[in-house]
Amino acid sequence: MKWEKEWKEKWVTQPGLMLITIVIWSIFIGLCIKAGALLFTFIYSLFKPIVAKDLFEGLNLYGLLNQHFWNYVGVITFLLIITGQKAYMFYLMILVFLKINLIHPFSKEVSKKISEISYVAFQIGLTIILASAYFKWLVKRSFDIPALGGYIGGAFEYLLMAALIYAIAQIFKRGVEIQSENELTV
Repeated sequence: MKWEKEWKEKWVTQPGLMLITIVIWSIFIGLCIKAGALLFTFIYSLFKPIVAKDLFEGLNLYGLLNQHFWNYVGVITFLLIITGQKAYMFYLMILVFLKINLIHPFSKEVSKKISEISYVAFQIGLTIILASAYFKWLVKRSFDIPALGGYIGGAFEYLLMAALIYAIAQIFKRGVEIQSENELTV
């Protein structure tokens, strides 16, 4: 099998990248489990509202569910979107680390994936800003909502990450151009 041969070859030639890939895989799987557990308990809470007392890792939205159903759905939707976006970003990272080759590191495919990661990081930052504003709006209107910052993360970090990754993507784009020019002159 071709992919098996490539996988073994990468372990021999690029063990550091492969270890990072395994760490990224574990984070991706963890985020998928988090999103799946949250989605499952959310759906279950629609039929058995008491489940909303512990949706995921102690998240208690039972009071909000009792106060206003649609705001409860809105909060869960934001949490699911953010977790899904984070999982997708790590999936893209996996693709980058599986495709990158240290001998010829610059390729159009890797460059495009790095650009896509920066866009997803930017989207995560914007979504966190919107979610935080929505959560603050709910608190001002005296809805029973716990502090959700630990569940969504900080927007500034993702916006900064998006800017840094975008800069790296531009470097990779230029590297692809230079590498192509060098291949043409040889």
